[in-house]
Amino acid sequence: MFKHIFIPIDNSKYSEYCSNIGVTIAKKFKSEVIGGHVYAANLHHKRFKEMENGLPEKYRNEKELQKQREFHNSLIGRGLKMISDSYLDSLNKKCLENKLPFIRNLQEGKNYIELVKQIKDNEYDLVVIGIRGLGEVSDKVIGSVCERVVRRINTDVLIVKNDRPVSGEVFVAVDGSNQSFRAVEIAGKLAQNYDIKIDALSVYDPHFHRVAFDGIAKVISGDMGNVFKSEEQEELHDNVIDKGLEKIYHDHLKVAVEKTKKQGVDIKTTLLEGKSYDEILKYEDKVKPSLLIVGRTGIHTHDTLDLGSATENLLRFANCNILITKNVMVDSVNPFFDKKEIDLRLETPLNLNSEIGEFSWNEDAKSLISRVPSFVREMVIKEVESYATKKGNNEITQEIVEEAKARWANVMNPS
Repeated sequence: MFKHIFIPIDNSKYSEYCSNIGVTIAKKFKSEVIGGHVYAANLHHKRFKEMENGLPEKYRNEKELQKQREFHNSLIGRGLKMISDSYLDSLNKKCLENKLPFIRNLQEGKNYIELVKQIKDNEYDLVVIGIRGLGEVSDKVIGSVCERVVRRINTDVLIVKNDRPVSGEVFVAVDGSNQSFRAVEIAGKLAQNYDIKIDALSVYDPHFHRVAFDGIAKVISGDMGNVFKSEEQEELHDNVIDKGLEKIYHDHLKVAVEKTKKQGVDIKTTLLEGKSYDEILKYEDKVKPSLLIVGRTGIHTHDTLDLGSATENLLRFANCNILITKNVMVDSVNPFFDKKEIDLRLETPLNLNSEIGEFSWNEDAKSLISRVPSFVREMVIKEVESYATKKGNNEITQEIVEEAKARWANVMNPS
């Protein structure tokens, strides 16, 4: 899985953590380790020229200045390269002790720019980078180099916040996106190599939909207002949207379990309710896992996103180390984006032929199903058709839809 692991080193405590954790991962997966460091000789050259006017008079003639520039450039260039090389000696030693191949990658330039270039050009399988570096002034923020690198690459990246190895509990966030299921697969592969327990977390947020629904009901008027304010719509929201979301995310966890079973790994699942990153942070604070694995973006992704909002907040505020998976989607599509304009008026039914399958739906049934919000409509259609199949009906009528709805309500609200 991780055949080439790149570890940027800056001689900070975090790069030491990265070295230790990165080498243990490399040993498990028989990986090649690449140690990287970027030194800024040209920056020192520039600063020296800016300070020339402050030199004593005898050093300020052009001939003497040129001599001093050459001396300074040679001293700084060689010195910084030697220092940078020595930073990698410790990592090299760890690799030798563990019989791992090691490559040095020293570059001159602006730190994050050169790191991003090296990562993109070499297509490393995993980057292990410290959350902060030598310039740390607070343990509450993310370092600028780390953040700039993480945002600009599309590689599996392990952001190291502490020296805790991969052990004990490991969380993986599941939201139904391809990214999250890739995170599940990575968690399974880690479990094949480490003595760890995987806890797959899924968080659904019905509160947002309730607030949005109530807000819409207050501002719209006329026929649309009557539709939204109807008891039937409120019941639909309670029975389908609120509890339907719970079922959807529960099903996501089922998929995660099946995926890891194929890897020979049993996992625990946890379903939480609330704002995704907030609930994960609360749970993390309680359980204290060694690692959190998340997708770069989530179910509501767009191809312009570098990090999803939940991932960004977890990166900043989680206390454990966090592994962000690369985006494997070439053309990200938001599955909740409906290109058709939804017409909720009862007198103007939608054309649902593209959504409805082999069954024959009469106009009354189509009218009822057209009032279901688009992002859960497919799920409701499947429930209705499943119910019709069990009854032996090939035609979907208004009565079938209403019976299926009543059955759904009974399942969601057992007495």
